[in-house]
Amino acid sequence: MKKVILATVLSMCVSSAFAADTAVLKVKGTLTNAACTPEISNGGVVDYGSIALASLSSTDVNQLGLRDFSVTINCSSPSKVGFTVVDDRSGTAPNIVVKNGSFTGNDIVQPVNLFGLNKTADNVNIGNYSMFLKTDSVVADGTTVSAIYSDDNGVSWSDVGNLMQNNASQVVTVAATGQTTPLAFSQLVVPMAVSTAVQNTATLAITDDTNLDGQATFTLKYL
Repeated sequence: MKKVILATVLSMCVSSAFAADTAVLKVKGTLTNAACTPEISNGGVVDYGSIALASLSSTDVNQLGLRDFSVTINCSSPSKVGFTVVDDRSGTAPNIVVKNGSFTGNDIVQPVNLFGLNKTADNVNIGNYSMFLKTDSVVADGTTVSAIYSDDNGVSWSDVGNLMQNNASQVVTVAATGQTTPLAFSQLVVPMAVSTAVQNTATLAITDDTNLDGQATFTLKYL
């Protein structure tokens, strides 16, 4: 069965320099048989394993370091498609600094770039992580490409950045190297990483096992 995506935009404009007695209705959309599927490496799990409380600072933010993963998008035919990310643990990030939290090694403190790790049993925010693209090794159909980003739903694109935003307001896709026009592809492989920080143990005030419970949803957007 062919997959049909119907995107409809209604817009009305007054069309007269004088008293307006007419209006124009435009109905736009795209019918497509493109079928793309996203997949995250390691079953979508980034695992920091068991971390002994005794190894964590009681006074300072604890940096757990980087973990790599990748996102692969496979399409049945060459398609222009991007993705957004939303934090499923929104509101649980304590907005503590994440060291080495971007591809360029910057410390991350901006709330829009921090994803939550949920709460302790006593309702304390555990920590947060940043998420970024490894922009030098993004590959579409076997060729290295440039990652590009849109903050206005695909109206305009920029190749500046690597950090993911946590509120689905940013669309990420790829272009030919040095370009900013979305590229159609059959397979896209996007190497990514997270960098994680948790609160000091005095703030966490835990004695029992407590899980880091971050979760984010990637959603495809056909362009």
